[in-house]
Amino acid sequence: MKLLNIIAFPATVVLGLLLMLAGFVPSISPATNSWLPLLGLAFPVLFLLTVLAFLYWIIQRKWRSLFALSCLLLNLGPVSLYVQWNDLKAERSEAEYREESLDVEMNLGSQRLKIISYNAQLFGLYQDETSVSIVNTEYMPAMDSFLRVMKSEKAEVVCLQEVYAKSGGLKALARFLKAEGGFDYSQTYTLSDSRPYGMIVLSKHKIKRWQPISLGPNTGNMAMWVDIELASRSDKHRNSRIRVYNLHLQSFRFAKQDYAVMQKQTRQQQIDIEGSKGIVSRLRLGYKRRAEQVDLVKESMIACDFPKIICGDFNDIPVSYTYRQLSAGMKDAFGEAGRGLETTYKGSMPSFRIDYILFDNPMRAISYNSISEVPSDHKLIVAELQIGELFMGY
Repeated sequence: MKLLNIIAFPATVVLGLLLMLAGFVPSISPATNSWLPLLGLAFPVLFLLTVLAFLYWIIQRKWRSLFALSCLLLNLGPVSLYVQWNDLKAERSEAEYREESLDVEMNLGSQRLKIISYNAQLFGLYQDETSVSIVNTEYMPAMDSFLRVMKSEKAEVVCLQEVYAKSGGLKALARFLKAEGGFDYSQTYTLSDSRPYGMIVLSKHKIKRWQPISLGPNTGNMAMWVDIELASRSDKHRNSRIRVYNLHLQSFRFAKQDYAVMQKQTRQQQIDIEGSKGIVSRLRLGYKRRAEQVDLVKESMIACDFPKIICGDFNDIPVSYTYRQLSAGMKDAFGEAGRGLETTYKGSMPSFRIDYILFDNPMRAISYNSISEVPSDHKLIVAELQIGELFMGY
């Protein structure tokens, strides 16, 4: 045991230092160093290994357990971005109390906004050949399950990414979705009029104006915002306005051979050196480009002087520069109302949370849920926000 401890303590120190460094990753732009974000990917694994190291030393009642414990405590914040222990009953009671107070004073407490964010992955375009040139759900089985979820959730705002509709283009698809979901307004954004691929925002509240955010040349990724007017239920207060961002940031653009390498290494537990080099290269390039895009979105956010909601596929994990920048001064719907371990990506890569709904004060999250029964490599995420206090300043 003594010999094992001699080896285990240096290993614990290295592990703890790596965990600390991983927790520091969001503070450094990948444009400055594109290697550090790779360590951020390993954060959950490093945290779990440090927990095991702590248990190893605490069982022996060794003071060395304090080092591992210190590293764990200093990284509890990042862990909460992956796992939440919200007491939903207690939060509901507090929310109901605040709503009653608002109701008595100005009839605003019951006002809520339910919002959906979903990377549609072309609504299964490559999963069913019959869906290539037509928008009708009769020929798009992949669309049916999305429509069922959208109708059952009764969301008032829906932000869609990676949408494609060959027949009639995105505007025709938006009209179809509006009619199916009972929405009054919609806005589409495509990079090219000749390419019916892009984003859609559906809303039951009036869209006052909108604008695309250019993410630079040579990218198929997109960002846009819409200003939505929310009607007050109180005669004493004017309507309020929020800005909703719909984002689809730079992906890693893995090729088929990259996915083959990952699957091979998972099944056979063998490391393909050459294949792994290609994957690492794509990861680093993705981090660099995404950092540039985040800075462009951040400029728009800073220029906006009213409350914001940010939805979309960030293509990045919570312990990242992307999340740190976009969530600064914002609240996370999962952080406020989620529960358990959250993952939103369903593809070949290890499962991570890369889809988010963030929002400004004074809005509060009442509920958060992710739904996997949709035709995409992403889950559909939905959050309900209490918005009554938005009208108090008017």
